[in-house]
Amino acid sequence: MSLPARNHKRDPSWVKARIAARILLRRHEGRVSARDARLAGKLAIDACVTERLIDQALACLCAGRKDRTYDDVIRSTLATAS
Repeated sequence: MSLPARNHKRDPSWVKARIAARILLRRHEGRVSARDARLAGKLAIDACVTERLIDQALACLCAGRKDRTYDDVIRSTLATAS
């Protein structure tokens, strides 16, 4: 039995939010490149990349990694924002 073909495309907003979440994870690990910083600046002003969508993408990535970094990343992000 073969699996059905995946003909759906990913929503561009979701793809951008996942990229932003990956940058947040790299920032938390202390390995952000200049390219990451430039891309983060562009994503920060993109109206379709909402905080909620980035939060969902971050939770998804952390769940897939099977580690407990989600709370740590959120805590450190909120600490630098205030």
